[in-house]
Amino acid sequence: MLFARYFLFLCAFGVAACGFKPIYYTPKGETSVQELTAQIRILPVPEETGRLMVQTLKNTLNPDNLSVEKKYNLGVSLSKSINTDQGILNDNTSTRATMTMRAHYTLKDAQGKTVIDDSTFAMTSYNILTVPYSTVTAEQASERRLIKLLAEKISLHMANYFKKKINETQTISN
Repeated sequence: MLFARYFLFLCAFGVAACGFKPIYYTPKGETSVQELTAQIRILPVPEETGRLMVQTLKNTLNPDNLSVEKKYNLGVSLSKSINTDQGILNDNTSTRATMTMRAHYTLKDAQGKTVIDDSTFAMTSYNILTVPYSTVTAEQASERRLIKLLAEKISLHMANYFKKKINETQTISN
């Protein structure tokens, strides 16, 4: 027990000594990362998967639902592929499928200048069952997991961008 406390103390001291600051940490009186990510307008994405992506991004980029002026536009396009050639049985039927989803996203400022242009992907797998409804349900659940993962990756990229922007303005003002 004593060793565990000592170890935690050393870890906390080590992290503090290296200058590590959590991405969402904001000293008093400064603009927070969440206030800046709340300024992002998420453009509509087609289809049901796009609607889920937009809603998930809204929840992660502006969790407190701050009402602020939108100074940035975020466009996202999704593409999905499914590979069902895994877990082949003797009768040549697949028992496992892998789903990969890729998101290409572009963040533009109020003047239309591209600030971030990047893409990311996520992969998951699910069982192909003998009951078709169960397979469809598993595929839809996998798709929702992928959307959540992609939205979190995009949100972290946005938060990292704004954190760097805050640090740059602090360095210039000091």
